[in-house]
Amino acid sequence: MSAHDFSGVDWQTARYDDKEFTPGDPYEVARLGKRISDTARLIEEQAGRLANLVDGNGWDSDAGKAFATRTGDTVKLLGQSHQRYAAAGAALGSSVPYEPVADGVHGVRENWATALNHAQNRVRSALRKAAAADADSGNYQKQIDQHPSADDNHPDKQKLKRQKEASDGDLDAAKRELRAALDYRDTQAGYAAKAIRDAVDGDGLKDPRHHWWDGWKDWVATIGHWAGAIAGVLCLLALCLSWVPVLGEVLGALALIASVVALVCDTVSALDGKGTWLDVAIDVVGVLSFGAGRVLGTTFKEAATAARGSSALREFLNLRGLGVGEKLAGEIAQANSGVRAGKIAEALAKGPDGVLPRMKSIVKESVNFKAYFGDIRTAVAERGAEDPVLTEDLPSWRGLSGSVFKGKAWAAGGLYAASQVLPLGTGIVNLAPSAGWEPASVERNQFDGVKHIAPVGANGIPFYNWNWKVAGG
Repeated sequence: MSAHDFSGVDWQTARYDDKEFTPGDPYEVARLGKRISDTARLIEEQAGRLANLVDGNGWDSDAGKAFATRTGDTVKLLGQSHQRYAAAGAALGSSVPYEPVADGVHGVRENWATALNHAQNRVRSALRKAAAADADSGNYQKQIDQHPSADDNHPDKQKLKRQKEASDGDLDAAKRELRAALDYRDTQAGYAAKAIRDAVDGDGLKDPRHHWWDGWKDWVATIGHWAGAIAGVLCLLALCLSWVPVLGEVLGALALIASVVALVCDTVSALDGKGTWLDVAIDVVGVLSFGAGRVLGTTFKEAATAARGSSALREFLNLRGLGVGEKLAGEIAQANSGVRAGKIAEALAKGPDGVLPRMKSIVKESVNFKAYFGDIRTAVAERGAEDPVLTEDLPSWRGLSGSVFKGKAWAAGGLYAASQVLPLGTGIVNLAPSAGWEPASVERNQFDGVKHIAPVGANGIPFYNWNWKVAGG
C-alpha cells in the first residue's frame, strides 16, 4: 500500500516537478548517462589496444615479459572499470523515448531517464484530473452554500450534492493514479540504484577505505562554528560580569581561547573554500577586541581612579587648610573617594598622557594568554588587600589637584564600550546554523547576502582554488 500523503497539496497550483512528486530532468539524466556510456566505450577501446599491443612475438626478453605482465594488469583494471561505467550508463539511459517499452508490467526494469520521463507524464495526467475534480467539487459546494432554500432535501440541492460527490470520487481516482505513478517512480529508481550498486560491489575494483578523518575539513568547519558560538556567549557574559572579581577575568580568558580556535578553524575553511575571508576578518576583529578591552579597560579604570584621587587630593588639601591633622585628613579623603591610596598613587604617577599610549599594544595584548591568567591571579590576590593611607604618597601628588583624568576616563570608557559591543554584535549576527535544529532566530547569518557579492565573499587561495564569492552567488 502506498504511503504517499496528499493532505496538504493545493491541486490548483501543484506541478509535476514539485519536490513531493517527480522532480528532475530526464533529458539531463540521459545526457549524463550518454557521457558515462561513452566513457565506458572509450575504456573498452583503450583496453583492447593495450591487449593487442602485447599479443604476439617480440616480448620474450625479461623486460618484455615484465612490460607484458604490467600491461595485462592494466588491461584487467580497465576491464573492471569498463564494467562499472557501462552498468552506470545503462542504468541511467542515454535517450528518452516517449513511452517505455512495457508500461505498467510488474517487474520490468527501465533505465532511469525513460522511467522518470514516463513517471512525470503520468503525474501530469493525474494532476490535471485532480485539479479539474477539485475545482468542480469546490464550485458545487459553493452553489450548495449559496442556495436560497434552507431545505436540504430541495431537488436542486440534492442534485448539486450528487454532482459534488461525483467530483470528490474523481479526485480520489486521480489521487490513486498519482500514487501509482509515484510508486512506479520509486520502484524504477530502486532498480537503477541497485544496478549501479551491484556493479560497484561486484566489479572487483578496490575502492579506497573511508576513515573518520577523511572528512576533516567538515570537522574543522563544525569546530569553528561552535567555537564562534561559544565565544559569543562567553564574550557577552564577560562583558556583563566584568565587574565581578575573578569571574570576569576567567570568562574573558575562556572567551579569548574560543575566539582564537574559531579564527584558526575559519582560516582553514577559507583556504579550502568552505568559508570566506570575510568570516576570518570578523574573527580577527573579535580577537583584537580582547586586546582593546584589556588596554582600554585598564585605561578606563586607571583614569577613573586617578580622577577620583585628584578629587580626594583637593579634599585633603582643603581639610589641611582648615587645620585638620594630616592623618585624619588623609583618612577622610580616602574614605570619601572610595579608592585605596596605593591605586591612586600608581595611576597619578603615570600622568594623564601616560595612559592612552598603551593602545599601541592592542595586537600584542590580544593574544597574550599569560597576561590574562596574570589578571586572574591578581584579581584573586587583591581580594581583601589593603593599601597604605593617602598621606604616604602625598609629596608626589601636590601638583595634580587640577587633574585632567576625568576627560581621559570618559574617552577610555566610550572606546572600551565600542571596542567590545561592535565586534561582539558583528560576530553574533554572522553566525549561521550548521544543523537543522539550531535556531535561525538566534543565528541570523546576516552577512549571507553580501557573501554572494564579489569580492566580499572571496575565499580560497589565489591561483589555486580562488573564488571571488561563495558558491551559488
